[in-house]
Amino acid sequence: MDSQEKQGFITTTIPKSILGLDVSQMSDKSQEAYNSINKVNLLYYPIDKQNTAAFEKENAQLNAILKSDDFKTLMTHKSDGVNMRFLYDGSSESIDEMIIYGSSPEMGLGVARVLGDDMKLGSIMKMMEEMKNVNLDQTGINNILKDIGVDLNEEGEIDEEAVKKIMASKGMDTTNLDIDMNSKE
Repeated sequence: MDSQEKQGFITTTIPKSILGLDVSQMSDKSQEAYNSINKVNLLYYPIDKQNTAAFEKENAQLNAILKSDDFKTLMTHKSDGVNMRFLYDGSSESIDEMIIYGSSPEMGLGVARVLGDDMKLGSIMKMMEEMKNVNLDQTGINNILKDIGVDLNEEGEIDEEAVKKIMASKGMDTTNLDIDMNSKE
């Protein structure tokens, strides 16, 4: 997926260590899954009134790529206008790449590529379930947000003006853009 260099896309790479997970609280199977992950590449294309046609084109291109025989669908989810697809490349016992793809006509589209060595589907699913009960140090995540220009306010919420500034730096018109990144709904 070569969209990371295109105008309008926001990208970053996250090493797994930045997540601040206390893996000692996980089962052996989940620790194995965590150790098989190398990094996560994130790609985001926010939508606004001026880039609707470009968004539709990028969304169609990504959907076509993800429908290829290279990727196997793990699951899909549709809720409140958001379409999510969870896919993987490789076999269930030796996954090379997992992809989480989501799109919404209000928020845009996002792709998370989880890259690793011999990831096992069952172990990854077990780890994701256990992560609900594992302590998370948000310092690393907050530092990544700051690295891409997104500051958090005193309540720990995303600074929406910083998001608009990033979007403007990518050539997007944010003059009439109303975003609510901190909605708890």
